[in-house]
Amino acid sequence: MSSESFLRNPSYLALLLFLVVSLTISGCYVEVPPATPAVVSVRLNELLADPDPDVRRTAAEGLGKIGHPSASSGLIAALADRDPHVRAAAALALGRVGDAKSGAALVEHLSDSSESVRTASALALGEIGPSVSHEKQMLHTLRQPEVSSRLAASRALLSLETVSFSKDLLSALDDPNAQVRQGVVAALSETGDVRSLPSLVRILQNDADAGVRAEAAFRLGKVGDAGVVPALSVVAEKDSNPTVRQWAHWAVRQITTSPGFGSGNRQDQ
Repeated sequence: MSSESFLRNPSYLALLLFLVVSLTISGCYVEVPPATPAVVSVRLNELLADPDPDVRRTAAEGLGKIGHPSASSGLIAALADRDPHVRAAAALALGRVGDAKSGAALVEHLSDSSESVRTASALALGEIGPSVSHEKQMLHTLRQPEVSSRLAASRALLSLETVSFSKDLLSALDDPNAQVRQGVVAALSETGDVRSLPSLVRILQNDADAGVRAEAAFRLGKVGDAGVVPALSVVAEKDSNPTVRQWAHWAVRQITTSPGFGSGNRQDQ
């Protein structure tokens, strides 16, 4: 193997990046002072244009480990890489860098053709911090025709620290895909808004999918009040699915044994 081929070998490059990043971050003693994170980021950014997709992917992963803000522009550009593994690595790295400016690009990739990229983008959005504009874009994605995009959007919403109550979320409860509905049920409960309770009860009683009904029971146990106990009690006894019945029983116990039971709506998580 020629020296050039050896240096371009993905396994060797991964080891080299590991050593460079380790020396940079750990500050351990070496004869020559290690490069600063900014300098290493510049070098790795250059590798994002390498013709070998394994090299580009490894460079993106290295940039995520360093987490230097200077990496954002290169990683955002890498979201358009022709290789889905590179795009997924770039998305995860952007989440670790934590630059809010990357949010718009990540939201766009909730509709990426690759499931791994959609999932990585959803996870990254949860790490870069809340944004009203990003949340609106996620809600817009819930109306996309592709099921995979809507599912990624529901996961992205759930990854946020806070979710706002909205008519868009309520509408998404009628999504034709059960996994999307389940994700929306979870996101809706995270709003902590009592206006969500009637819709959660409706889903508990009427959704055709047992997983969605079980999710609704669990979430009502977290955010419900005395007013939802009668509906939960009926489901706990009569639902056709044993898992749904178990979660409904659990929810009833959660609500009725809480310190504030009977004193009004309970909005704690």
